[in-house]
Amino acid sequence: MLLQAAKTALAAGLAWFIAADVIGNNLPVFAPLAALLTVQVTVWDSVSRGLQRALGVVVGVLVAYALARLMGIHIWSVVLVVFVSWVAGQLLRLGQQGAVQVPVSALLVLLLGTTTSGYAIDRVVDTFIGAAVGIVASLIVVPRTNLADARAGVRALATAVVAELRDLADGVAAPGTDFQALLVKARHLDDDAESVALVTERALTATRWSPTGYRDRSAAKALVDAMGTLDYVVRSTRGTARVLTDGQRGSQLPPDLAGPLADLLRTAAGELEAWAEDVGAGMPSPHEPDASRATQKYEAVLSAAHSAGVGTEVLARADAVAIYGLRIIEDLQSVPDQEAPTARAGWRSLFGP
Repeated sequence: MLLQAAKTALAAGLAWFIAADVIGNNLPVFAPLAALLTVQVTVWDSVSRGLQRALGVVVGVLVAYALARLMGIHIWSVVLVVFVSWVAGQLLRLGQQGAVQVPVSALLVLLLGTTTSGYAIDRVVDTFIGAAVGIVASLIVVPRTNLADARAGVRALATAVVAELRDLADGVAAPGTDFQALLVKARHLDDDAESVALVTERALTATRWSPTGYRDRSAAKALVDAMGTLDYVVRSTRGTARVLTDGQRGSQLPPDLAGPLADLLRTAAGELEAWAEDVGAGMPSPHEPDASRATQKYEAVLSAAHSAGVGTEVLARADAVAIYGLRIIEDLQSVPDQEAPTARAGWRSLFGP
């Protein structure tokens, strides 16, 4: 935190010095302001914010100049400048920073450009100076990627899911279990998964365009993929808890069926635990479970259900839980089909939200 504050402050001061003492602008307030808004935690975010802001200022100045020459300054020109510049920022897809900067710059140039000589040019120059200084500062003082924190987060979440699956397995085998409490815990896992996913994405973003981050790019990408897999597992775990909670109001599972079903859930928990250990150790290819073994256990559940002669409702509930257990094991075998940011992302992604 202190490093980020010091980097931002120095960038703002240097931007002021260049604009005021080197270039000679009379009131170069927008140079340190642009540097302040450009310097972000990661190099990629700094480059993105700097370009968004700089291009937004240019577009805003052009819009203001064009409309001021055509209409002059009055209530309707102000309305039209704000409207046109806002629409232009959205259509050009300059990102959140750029889209907001277009109408702000246009309005300032429209209202102050006529009373302050060279205001429009100075504003563009100051913004480019501040953005450039902010980007250079981010390139020189590069923060760590927090890869260890991301890896620890994924492993901790996986460990919590393993505990939930084992509690569900124990509950299936023990009549009278309060599945409602386990469902609440499973739903909390969704919030944890969202937080951990954000940490892994930030770790990957920190490697993009970073002079030192190239060493961690493959590991960070692997963690993002692992978190995508784990997110599917969390959903299946929550689905298991929901089915068991809904079924608690119906008939109890007979012991001959509850045993194989609990065994399948414990198998899923064990496979996830082995997978989490590999992820925590930084293994490029985490543990892949034995799909044939999982299928055999799933078939054992179905066989036990038919042998017990249970009703349709109990059979459907047991089948749903067994499918979730099998799905967890299958999810651990493949990388989810999702798009994650990479170090080679195109220029267009610089102007994202």
